[in-house]
Amino acid sequence: MKSKRIKLKRVLIIDGIILIILLSMFIFVRCRHRDAFTDKGYYKNISLKGTWYKVDLDEMYVVQFDESNFDEKDVYGEQPNRGNYEVGNHALKLGSKQYSMKYVNEVKELEDIIDDDMEQYELKEYFYIIDNDGNKIYYFREEEDAADQLEYNCQTNAYYEKSGMFDENGFAIDEEGMLLAYNGDKQEVTIPESVTGIAENAFSADYDRAVNTHKVIVPANVKKIESGAFLFSNVDTVVINEGVEEIQDWAFGDSHIKEIFLPEQIPNMSLKMFETEEGVDGLKIHCPVDSQTETFVKSNPPEGRYEIISE
Repeated sequence: MKSKRIKLKRVLIIDGIILIILLSMFIFVRCRHRDAFTDKGYYKNISLKGTWYKVDLDEMYVVQFDESNFDEKDVYGEQPNRGNYEVGNHALKLGSKQYSMKYVNEVKELEDIIDDDMEQYELKEYFYIIDNDGNKIYYFREEEDAADQLEYNCQTNAYYEKSGMFDENGFAIDEEGMLLAYNGDKQEVTIPESVTGIAENAFSADYDRAVNTHKVIVPANVKKIESGAFLFSNVDTVVINEGVEEIQDWAFGDSHIKEIFLPEQIPNMSLKMFETEEGVDGLKIHCPVDSQTETFVKSNPPEGRYEIISE
């Protein structure tokens, strides 16, 4: 009984310590959020006064900030939002809502590093906030920079999901039959019959696509593999069937592809389809014996370590 009491006492002490730690963390977080506006730290001298261009995924707004208020309008001049604001340390209050904030002024950050005329560089001033879903909402000083961000956003998984383009298998295919993205998690994937081309970054891990996919089979209905289709891809093996007509520059550039199977012929193959900055590393290229693809690859081998396997 004495032993059990000692164990129970230890358990209670440990539980008490854990409770104190959790309570301390809660108090720390609450105080930290308050301190973000009472002691603004690095952001205390930031001024948002003026015009900013807001990009929220595929929508753009014009936002006017004065000393303490903001006025937000969409591209049609309608006013969806207005109120007061306050900049904290890595935080921003817009009306009653508070967001984490990151501010970047590339001109100020690089003026002591760049000796040349800084006007020749495309330097940006912007900040972004993070909403409740973890999405970044950007604000740019220049409309052109906002337009560039908008264009980028419209190529992301988030945009395709919002647009309802992903099917039940994780393929986003446009009306012209171009495969824009694959965000499924199958280890082996066969491109659907409705696809006529594979677009840039369709299998790029940098865009959070085909992260767990090891093998992709490209059937005859696919006529074109665009530049950068497998750029920075995690895919190990690609099988291309007879019927594909074109492979563009950098189609497999800077990827993890270790093995590729080519058909008898592909009428238009780029000399730079395997282009990488450091050269391929152990790439195996399978070609039918005495085929057009074998002749092409042997005459235009990639830089780096490779093996051409004639079968």
